[in-house]
Amino acid sequence: MPNHLSNLVSVDWLNQHLTDPDLIVLDATMKKKPNGEAIPTPDKRIPGALAFNFDTEICDRESELPHMMPSAEQFEQAVQELGINQKSKLVVYDMMGIFSSPRAWWMFKVMGHQNVYVLDGGLPQWLAKGFMTEPNNQPATLKRKGDFIADFDPTQVFNREQVSSNINNPDYQILDARSHGRFSGQEPEPRVELKRGHIPNSVCLPFTELLQDGLFKDRQSLKAAFDDVVSKQHKHLVFSCGSGVTACILALAAAEVGYQDTIVYDGSWSEWGRGE
Repeated sequence: MPNHLSNLVSVDWLNQHLTDPDLIVLDATMKKKPNGEAIPTPDKRIPGALAFNFDTEICDRESELPHMMPSAEQFEQAVQELGINQKSKLVVYDMMGIFSSPRAWWMFKVMGHQNVYVLDGGLPQWLAKGFMTEPNNQPATLKRKGDFIADFDPTQVFNREQVSSNINNPDYQILDARSHGRFSGQEPEPRVELKRGHIPNSVCLPFTELLQDGLFKDRQSLKAAFDDVVSKQHKHLVFSCGSGVTACILALAAAEVGYQDTIVYDGSWSEWGRGE
């Protein structure tokens, strides 16, 4: 998987391996904006790509919070219906470049599937290279039901109570992927029902500072970004954002620079900002 980061593949690599028998490409473009408005579906997709809709389908539909992680049973069933097997090699992308695809990457990691990668630069980079596409309005060709088995790792996911109980624990550092303005409360939240501000004792590391021209920065630059905000005393990193999506960009970057004990606060500010 040639790339400057081990959890990514380049569009050039994917173009060369698009017909590999065990490869499955997933489009993890989100379906809704934070304010609830629908996001238009892109009119083009990478050939053979299947929609991985963690936003409104492969999620906990009983929760009032957006796109919360589903149960292992729900995830397993949905993934099997996509024809995904235990030996499948997954490449995930989104129409923004790098935005929601790391969330899908993280979900598969939490559910025990390690052979999953993010397409660096996503659909914009694929289009910029002039690689082949197909209309997104034609039905995707689904393979036979897969044999994927979910093996959920609860240590990689925090809920509100777990975050609250570790706010003053020096072993944990909470990193917020939102902008400095939202973190400080100077900018309004896109979800109007939420208060402004941040989780106590958290620090701000906007996900945008890990990217350049729609691609991940090199490993040295990522390490420098984490070194600026994370002390060596911290044994666990907890990532938060608006609703648990861009927090996963931080999770991927942290994995690249050697952090092993990483956790995503699934509800993130969409839960904490309610002030309940």
